[in-house]
Amino acid sequence: MIEVENLSLTYRSANGSHLAVDGVSFRVEKGQFYTLLGPSGCGKTTTLRSVAGLERPDTGEIRIDGMPVSSSVKDVWVPPNRREIGMVFQSYAIWPHMSVFENAAFPLRYGEKRISAGDIRERVNKVLALVQLGELADRPAPNLSGGQQQRLALARAFVMEPKVLLLDEPLSNLDAKLREEMRSELRALVKATGVTTIFVTHEQIEALTLSDVIAVMHGGRIAQEGPPLDIYRAPDSAFVADFIGHSNLLRGTVASGGSNGGSAMVEVHCASGMLMCTSAGVLNPGDAITVAIRPEHLELESSGTEGENRLRGRLESTSFVGNFMDCRVRIGEQSFKVQLHPDRTPRMGSEFFLYVHSRHCLALHG
Repeated sequence: MIEVENLSLTYRSANGSHLAVDGVSFRVEKGQFYTLLGPSGCGKTTTLRSVAGLERPDTGEIRIDGMPVSSSVKDVWVPPNRREIGMVFQSYAIWPHMSVFENAAFPLRYGEKRISAGDIRERVNKVLALVQLGELADRPAPNLSGGQQQRLALARAFVMEPKVLLLDEPLSNLDAKLREEMRSELRALVKATGVTTIFVTHEQIEALTLSDVIAVMHGGRIAQEGPPLDIYRAPDSAFVADFIGHSNLLRGTVASGGSNGGSAMVEVHCASGMLMCTSAGVLNPGDAITVAIRPEHLELESSGTEGENRLRGRLESTSFVGNFMDCRVRIGEQSFKVQLHPDRTPRMGSEFFLYVHSRHCLALHG
């Protein structure tokens, strides 16, 4: 449905140039919720704006429903208003002097296509009901709550019946509780309409809970692409492991074993001891690598004996967060983040052993 091929864009100014997007390619299937995730400056918003037609790439091609809307090779450039897209920005751009109904009707009244008053009324009432604002149609837009304004911005995008919906961090202005509520509402709305969606965010939780597919971006490129569970469980670089959720990262050297592409076991020597790790990349003895361990995968050992993937630690600090204790544990020269059950948390300053299964001990390049 959406195809982006070898997209590159450089921003130029009197102070120099900046390569914002560097050879990005991806495909979004019809009805899919696809997320561009990454830190500030990684190129995700520039990529989205290129799909929208708000930026003109230097190279590459963008196709919507099989038709090129931007191509440096074919010299094609379709303006934004002819790409059949709906877009919701970080600021909802609600017209304060208009009612809820008139805000939603605005693209129909002032678009290129002539639409009768009856059709406008029918389409607006339909989308307002979809976003649960039907009873507020006559309310002045400034009198809406933050969540209601966000739904109104979505209604204005849906009313055009777009082929593609583009969302640029639309939840960032909401408080934490409302943001959590709107995540489930947003996914339900997108799936109910069946519209193909590209979503931009720097919030990992939003990406994991909303997406069918996540593309993690770094330095203008896609570092890894895949379903949320695969990205979380099997990051293929230290950057992705550290950016998605939390990971304890250890520098180490492959001591034995190896992998030529398939999943394999390798023994890694690091400052905290010898670890048996899972590797999905090409690793050989002597390679310098990074070991990634999630805090929830470190388990308190009751036996307290030396053994494979058992690390001696000392409790430095704890923070109670409800269903677990967020702990800092000193293992050798490094401080580890560990999640333990409140009833099994050792005394402050005490020493104990932690165990991590080799399948949760990932040997990564970078």
